[in-house]
Amino acid sequence: MRLLALLTLSVSTALWLSVNTTGQLVVKEEEGMVNTLEVKETMVDAVGVIVEQLVEQRFRRCHIILLSQPDPSPIVNTVLRHIADKVRNSVVVVTDGKQDLQQSTWGNKLTTCRALIMCFSHHANTTTTDLFFSSLERAGLWKVHNTHVMMLGPRKGMETRLLQASLRNVITCVDERVRVYRRCLYCESGQPGIQFLFQWNLIWQHLDDFIQYVHLLDDPLSNLRGHTFRVVTIAYFPYIDYKRNREEPGTTVTPLDSINVRILDTLADSLNFTYVMREDPNRSFGNIDADGNYNGMSGQLQREEADFSFSLAPTPGRLKVMDFIRFMPPDAFVVTSLRPSFLPANLALVRPFSSTVWVCVLVGVLGWGLVLWLLQAVWTTLTGIRGVTLDKALVYSWSALMENSAKQPSVNISGQMLVGWWLMFCLVVSTGFRSSLISHLTVQGRSRAPESLGDLVEQETQQGWTWGTETWTYDGAVLEYFSKHTHPVMKTIHKNMQVMGLREGMNKLLAGGFSFIMLKNYIMVAIASHYTDIFGQSVVYVSKEEFAVMSCYGWGVRMGAPFFNSFITLRSRLEDAGLIETWTESIMEDRVRSNREKAKFDSDTPQQLLIQDDEKKQVVLSLSHLQGAFYLLALGFVIAFLSLLGENLLGRWSSQDNNAVTYEP
Repeated sequence: MRLLALLTLSVSTALWLSVNTTGQLVVKEEEGMVNTLEVKETMVDAVGVIVEQLVEQRFRRCHIILLSQPDPSPIVNTVLRHIADKVRNSVVVVTDGKQDLQQSTWGNKLTTCRALIMCFSHHANTTTTDLFFSSLERAGLWKVHNTHVMMLGPRKGMETRLLQASLRNVITCVDERVRVYRRCLYCESGQPGIQFLFQWNLIWQHLDDFIQYVHLLDDPLSNLRGHTFRVVTIAYFPYIDYKRNREEPGTTVTPLDSINVRILDTLADSLNFTYVMREDPNRSFGNIDADGNYNGMSGQLQREEADFSFSLAPTPGRLKVMDFIRFMPPDAFVVTSLRPSFLPANLALVRPFSSTVWVCVLVGVLGWGLVLWLLQAVWTTLTGIRGVTLDKALVYSWSALMENSAKQPSVNISGQMLVGWWLMFCLVVSTGFRSSLISHLTVQGRSRAPESLGDLVEQETQQGWTWGTETWTYDGAVLEYFSKHTHPVMKTIHKNMQVMGLREGMNKLLAGGFSFIMLKNYIMVAIASHYTDIFGQSVVYVSKEEFAVMSCYGWGVRMGAPFFNSFITLRSRLEDAGLIETWTESIMEDRVRSNREKAKFDSDTPQQLLIQDDEKKQVVLSLSHLQGAFYLLALGFVIAFLSLLGENLLGRWSSQDNNAVTYEP
């Protein structure tokens, strides 16, 4: 919000005018210079013309509010008369300082431009003035960008009105004796000051000439003249990193190379400002409490204790208490787990087919043999020719599948047709099994690692799997996302989420049965630095499936900050040039290289040993690959022995029955 112009005329009825766009203007004539009623009316009309021209030039399409006291000065009617035909939107007149200005100030949802004209008479007292400005404070006028303010009234009390808290984000100009100056927020060493602009005389210069000076009131804030900004942040590499200057909470920090630091330094060089960076005392992005107030970095912006902060994500609640500048896409979450291990080699012979296929094959063998036996039995009944027995049909069905079939048992055309189709089935099944077995023996399979949050919930039910994330991550927008999500999977993830430090989480991951849910860019740097060998092989598996919780990352800015649009302009240039993406890649690569160099001399830093990649070696089938065949052979020996034992028992039982029958008296 900017206060554009202030005009003071020293006649018997003193008037001053203030307009909000880029600066403030005050014009003063010698006292006693004109004092007649005619001149007084001329001056009042002249002020009305100036207001008319500024309205037409600056906010013709704006929603305009005229704020006046119950006993307005003559200039109110003059202003209304001059601007009535110049605006295209509504004009609201408010004469009661106690009235709630919220609805009147903002207009409706389609309102994109707002202008407030405030009229004060020379009879105005402090109480009445305070009522108007307290109403503006409650309406949150200071929070909104592109809202213009124009003031009309006596010079007495002008300074007090301009220093009201509701106009704290205002850029103004002041003039003495027809000399026009600008009061800017960032003039002398970044502090408010006065700048001379031009000379102009309301009496002998034509009012139309005033328009040629209006452009001088614009201040695009391209030079902040060394102003020191207050920055609050928490560490989140590669977006922001720093070194703490002291150990106490909320200490100042020394920025290290990271994406937001490079962006900030670029903006500081371009706009000529400096900054002091502090760590948030709670190391929190910001959560809302029961009173509707935020803590953490969001709370500092809400209370205007900081000018802006890094690496925040926009949420509906945050956007009510701060402005937001988008700088980069969100860092998606990934599921990291222990690298999948090799599947047991003793099951290699049965792994080519799933359990469902094996059951179907077994049912097919038994079913085909039974069908063949039934068909032959029907044929025997009708023709009297001896058919095939059930044991021969089952033996043939199994031997044909093993590609070592016995003599074809069918004795009629229907049986031969059934045998032909069975041989076709056996060819397809045996060929598929053989090719799959070769691939499983040469490239040994691995266990399946979780790829999504749904996989985590499924493995929790089947294997007692657990998961967690780093403490600082499960905060702010991320915590709000999981805690308010209605999907059953998200509810389970939130309910069983464990929070811990990075080192503790990675140790649990390496122990197995645990997944670490983390932001991709952050965890990839940690894995590449400390959990990857010199050949690029890592024991940590990163899911290919990613899921984004936030819509984007950027800077949170205190509401109504006058530098907001200047930052947005420079951000667009950085984005269009592709620098942010390039910086992200180079910063991550540099940090990984630096961490790996430090790890060589730091015994406390985790560093994985060389990981052999068996998949890249020439495969020679060994006993470990074919142990399943020997297990089957041993199983056959056991079954054969049990069969022999059963035959002997049956034989003895049968012979005893025969002896009992023979020697019966």
